[in-house]
Amino acid sequence: MKRLFALSCAFYLLIGVTSVVLGALLPTLLPHYGRGYSDGGLLLFLQFFGFLVGVLLTPFMALHMGRKSMLAIALGSIVIACTILGVLPSWNWVIVMAICIGFGSGIIESSIGAFTIEFTEEQKAVAMSKLDVYFALGALLMPAIVSLYIWFGIWNLTFYTISFLTFILLLFWLTMPVSASTHLTQADIRTTERSVEQARYSGQHRVLLGIFIIFFFVYMGLELGLMNFLPSILTETLQLQGSVASLGVSVLWIAMIIGRMFSGKIAESAGYIPYLLWSAIGTFCFLVAMVFISSQWVTYLLIFGAGIFMSGLFCIALVYANVLIPGMTERTTSILIASGGIGGSVLQYVIGWSMSEWPVAASLWILGGFTLILLLALILTHLWNNRGSRVVDSLVHQSKEG
Repeated sequence: MKRLFALSCAFYLLIGVTSVVLGALLPTLLPHYGRGYSDGGLLLFLQFFGFLVGVLLTPFMALHMGRKSMLAIALGSIVIACTILGVLPSWNWVIVMAICIGFGSGIIESSIGAFTIEFTEEQKAVAMSKLDVYFALGALLMPAIVSLYIWFGIWNLTFYTISFLTFILLLFWLTMPVSASTHLTQADIRTTERSVEQARYSGQHRVLLGIFIIFFFVYMGLELGLMNFLPSILTETLQLQGSVASLGVSVLWIAMIIGRMFSGKIAESAGYIPYLLWSAIGTFCFLVAMVFISSQWVTYLLIFGAGIFMSGLFCIALVYANVLIPGMTERTTSILIASGGIGGSVLQYVIGWSMSEWPVAASLWILGGFTLILLLALILTHLWNNRGSRVVDSLVHQSKEG
């Protein structure tokens, strides 16, 4: 199982890389093809579309072909796509390959996350937080590597580098020891059995799932909005140069990596719902404080604090959702990650519109408002779950009396 988890960490490192590589290359890629930023936006949207398709197909593919074959296909699609992108083909091929990268990444994130939550015997939150550390490392390191390649004028080698490393990971995946393959086979059997036993959500679980869909929809809007618009916010509020303002994103990623190193253990010891509630409250306080602060260094400290509190919201909430909705891990994880992807796409547009129409402080209030929605969703899940538990206890008590 340790070998399998090590490979899972490598998978998450890879999707951290693929999630930011096209965005990091846009300033160089678009002039090469004579395209504008609207074309760049379309490219990123189509990568997200591929990601969404991969996420939604994961439960079906896992059930009918098994996780090992499914993840081999996902890795293969990324290898092929990055190899073709490395030769700088026509723009239409670039679009198709972006969809392929998103497709493979969606399968990996959804399936590895579901597998880790469902089949980690103990300390599920710790395992998921470790995976998220590797995702954040990939997202943090890739822009620096891209900058280095651009500096030397060999930026297309970025794609070959990703292709080569993904191919090595594919070899490790296909040649894993029998003991690790046995765990996958057992997981596939259990998934098949559970799909037969419980093909639908109960009424209680549908309500919980709906609340969690809202949570992940809003959270990804918060995270991606903060990642993509933070430099602009800092430029407008503190009159910083672009190169200095972009450091805010690095500070945020570093804080999230540090936070994710400890979030799992804290959540397991304190409890999922207390951890999530305090994380949402802390994030709100640090984001709103940025509205009233004009000092550059204090602002960076507030960004760091927001990153610490945000760090575990996604992975711990994913674990918490699957604890409250047992037996449907593959499907639940796929739905929640998909809702997060859609929310990230839609709500980023809302934040961009607010920055063009209103003062920048309004965008910070909107981001703070997102955290209040997260807080409300968490409270509702806790209350609804307790309500369901009381109903079940009442029925059990009545049956015993009868």
